[in-house]
Amino acid sequence: MFLGMVPVRISFAGGGTDMPEYYENYGGCVVSTAITRFTYVIINPRHDNLFQSFSSDFQKHHETTSYETLEPKHGSEIAVAVVKHLGYKEGANFLISSDVQAGSGLGASSALAVNFVKTISVLQGKDFTKEEIAETAFHIERNILYHPIGRQDEYATSFGGFNYLTFEKNKVKVQPITLNKNTQEEFEKNLLLFFVGNSIRDSATILNNQIEQIKQNQKTMLDSLHYVKQLAEDFYKSLIKSDIDAVGELLNRGWEAKKKFAKGVTNEDIDKIYEFALKNGALGGKLTGAGGGGHMLFYCESRKQQSLIEKMNSLGFKQVKFRFHSEGPKVLDLYDFSK
Repeated sequence: MFLGMVPVRISFAGGGTDMPEYYENYGGCVVSTAITRFTYVIINPRHDNLFQSFSSDFQKHHETTSYETLEPKHGSEIAVAVVKHLGYKEGANFLISSDVQAGSGLGASSALAVNFVKTISVLQGKDFTKEEIAETAFHIERNILYHPIGRQDEYATSFGGFNYLTFEKNKVKVQPITLNKNTQEEFEKNLLLFFVGNSIRDSATILNNQIEQIKQNQKTMLDSLHYVKQLAEDFYKSLIKSDIDAVGELLNRGWEAKKKFAKGVTNEDIDKIYEFALKNGALGGKLTGAGGGGHMLFYCESRKQQSLIEKMNSLGFKQVKFRFHSEGPKVLDLYDFSK
């Protein structure tokens, strides 16, 4: 029995510029970090070459079937697509779960794809590099399952850590961001994350809309993406100097630009939550993921946090605690008693 663990991520700046439709013409960049919230895949090999899966996130059971008749179903589409793409025919039971809700905006879907690629490749005795894992997961999501995604999530979760990701045609570069211990601790402590609602249906519509606008060279969209890319570059330059004083402002400017991407990125309720947080101590923030819901991230000085947490709780929004996570995928053999 094997357990695969892969962290989800928080993207601070540059989201949207990782779409191939954009960066192949203009280049893109993203600042993101893996965090201590995970997707989990338990794979129990069978002896009859049949497959079945259980997804606790979607409360779905994919009934036992053969490799030849295996087809994607809601809750098992990533598992099935990876099994088929990698040609894993040995049979297995899959148990799928995660620390975050579907539609969280934290890249859980891509983290799960990375998880399956890593774990099944280990079962097959393949030694994929982090880049090969990321590229395989991206290909499966984008070209087989037709998820309207960019490339950042697979790289963020496959490499782990705090990174500056740059995207060019046929090239992705991962540059680790190293902060001194005191700066990283202060940065982490000043970040607050709250779940504000499910966005799984809205996000696909929003992303498809963005892709179409990029293809059509829609000026407002392209200008917003150019601006967001510059903010990501500024964010990175501040971080490598261990200067986090401008983080709140940069997050706020990025959120204002992101709202111009497409209809549905925000709504009246989300805008009210955001303004409420700013009035109660936050210096800036953003909605994670494509928009429409998910989690909201705020930058708030520690002395003002307790008040903000209590006021957000009064609205029904619970804090999601996390730390930065330096590692990528991990696969454990639960029956390996030699260790």
